[in-house]
Amino acid sequence: MQDSLSSPSAVFTAAHRLLRKDGFDRVLQAANVADKHFKIFFARNTNSNARLGIVASKRTLPHATDRNRVKRIVREAFRKHGIKTRSIDLVVMVRRAYAQDKLGQDLETLFNRVEGRCAEL
Repeated sequence: MQDSLSSPSAVFTAAHRLLRKDGFDRVLQAANVADKHFKIFFARNTNSNARLGIVASKRTLPHATDRNRVKRIVREAFRKHGIKTRSIDLVVMVRRAYAQDKLGQDLETLFNRVEGRCAEL
């Protein structure tokens, strides 16, 4: 079980995080795809891997436990998806309350759409 957690595709390191305001601002001005729960902004980067930023506002999800749960689900979907290997920056914005059981599937669909759109860029 430890081997599966230490493989390169199973980790979410600082290199996979979008941390600075200028990075967020650049991505939020770029192209996006959306569904009723999420809006994903994306832009090319110069790194060899994808970086993820998450926006979960208190207005959308008033309880901290809900915000943290959604962020964990988003990170897990990103970690499992092949989009991690692309040179792209992503910002996932939570748009409204959600049904927790379908979030992973919704995110996978959106990540697939982002990959398709990136092929056009």
